[in-house]
Amino acid sequence: MKTNTKYQYLSDASIRVDNLTLRPWPDFTVIGDNTEAANQIVTELLESKDTFALLWRGKIPNQVLQMIHKYPRCLWRDMLEVSQLHPDYFTQWSQHCPALIALMAVHEAERQTDRDLDRIRAFYRGRNERLKMLGLPATREVFRILSKVPVEDCYPRQLEQLQAAVQDKARRRLLRHLNTITTETLDTLQLPLEYLDTNLLNLRINDITPPLDLSVSALVEEIAHYRHVTRKLPYWPFQGQQVSLRKLLQTKESLELRLALGEDCKRKRLPKPPLATIKSSKVEIQALTSVRALWREGDEMGNCVMTYAKSILSGIHYAYKMLSPQRATILLVKREENWYPVEVRTYKNEYAGARAVDLVHAWTGTIPTEKEVSDDFPF
Repeated sequence: MKTNTKYQYLSDASIRVDNLTLRPWPDFTVIGDNTEAANQIVTELLESKDTFALLWRGKIPNQVLQMIHKYPRCLWRDMLEVSQLHPDYFTQWSQHCPALIALMAVHEAERQTDRDLDRIRAFYRGRNERLKMLGLPATREVFRILSKVPVEDCYPRQLEQLQAAVQDKARRRLLRHLNTITTETLDTLQLPLEYLDTNLLNLRINDITPPLDLSVSALVEEIAHYRHVTRKLPYWPFQGQQVSLRKLLQTKESLELRLALGEDCKRKRLPKPPLATIKSSKVEIQALTSVRALWREGDEMGNCVMTYAKSILSGIHYAYKMLSPQRATILLVKREENWYPVEVRTYKNEYAGARAVDLVHAWTGTIPTEKEVSDDFPF
């Protein structure tokens, strides 16, 4: 027996760590009861450059190892077990329908031998047998739906959601029309059926810049909650509409403002602008002095300036719009007694040009390092 600081390399090429023994592929198995530790050790062995780890995984074909690495790490132990049943089929089906292989990997049975027999039977008897083993409808439609899930999204929780969804006729009908089914898609799919349509399922939180700190489903639930509190029916009014993520965000902010300020919130005047507006041959900047003006600016520019309404009312921020030399939205922040520009963005949150930014800093009396400059503005 050879040892190093972490692994004990046994004469049969197994590795022992504490009370666990891991036999190598193609006879991979774990002897021991600490499942969590075993999963962590397998992950390390499949990535480590340690000599014993390299020896332990030496018989795994490169194609198989590369494919296992594409799956989430939490599945690597299960993938080792499945891949050794038929390496070629494992690689082939992982390329065409990784979710199906992942579902086979997490398939449970009362005994390990039953589990392996189920997997072997499914591998050798084709697609329909694999679907039947998982308790899924053995149809081409279900297989096509499973094949839309990228390998990197095959997490256990998402596999459970997917398995439940394809057994629901209404949700299966929606999934049939999608090109890709991601973790985010499956999360959104957990919403009440009356909220769902293909447009909503295709929305991605990264479609908006900067990305939101909540999911699409959480955004939908907040809108439905606010409409419920304000007694607006239906609670979800956008089913079947080509609604954008930005539109949903603006709707949420509008409902929040109505709750905080009352139904006539759009007419509410904001505090007096901290800096005077300016119009010259070089630059024109106007203050956004009402909630309605913020709403219109956000809608016209495709940004989230509306989300700063509460902060503006509390005197922390203030917003302006630049009309020349470039159309942009300007956001100022108050620090001590001075106001500094923190955002100068054009359409859909693109960065404004250097000239426009320099003019904004000159107008506010600051430079990018936030040091004051002289009042000799270049206007």
